[in-house]
Amino acid sequence: MEVEALDSGRLEQIESVRFGKAAMLFVGEADPQSIAGIATPVERYDLTVAWDKSRPGTTRAVFALGNQEGRSGTLSLELPKKISIFEVDPRDSADEGTGPTLYKEWKLTGEVTGCDAFASSNGPRQRLTLILQGRGNACTSGGDFTAWTLVMQGPRANYALFGDLVPSE
Repeated sequence: MEVEALDSGRLEQIESVRFGKAAMLFVGEADPQSIAGIATPVERYDLTVAWDKSRPGTTRAVFALGNQEGRSGTLSLELPKKISIFEVDPRDSADEGTGPTLYKEWKLTGEVTGCDAFASSNGPRQRLTLILQGRGNACTSGGDFTAWTLVMQGPRANYALFGDLVPSE
């Protein structure tokens, strides 16, 4: 795993990914109601994602989440100055002439602002991590990523949301 500066080229690739219309709350063996940090949590949310650049020099990923019961809210991740990059050859596919097909994860961890149903996720030492997951050769583009995960960690809230990325049209 490498930690590198989040340069304009990588930021452009991240902003090019398209999020699917659904976000799933990871509950495992737990009951959704036992999840701390979300008011009346449910297992599935409708999702839209926007990029907010209203503050100079800052980009925020704004995840708007709603559900059938009308409980909605947002999680805003201020993108950090650094990105964690993990790429590995899982040795499970043939070389396609451009090198092996790598498994990839790009992780961005930063400060979070939760609103409405996610307001109780706010607090000191709360961090939100966006993980983009996919496969491709050593030349990464936004189209290589096929899935995402949001991991909330801290003293007030700990949960994960996940979903698919869709190909650009």
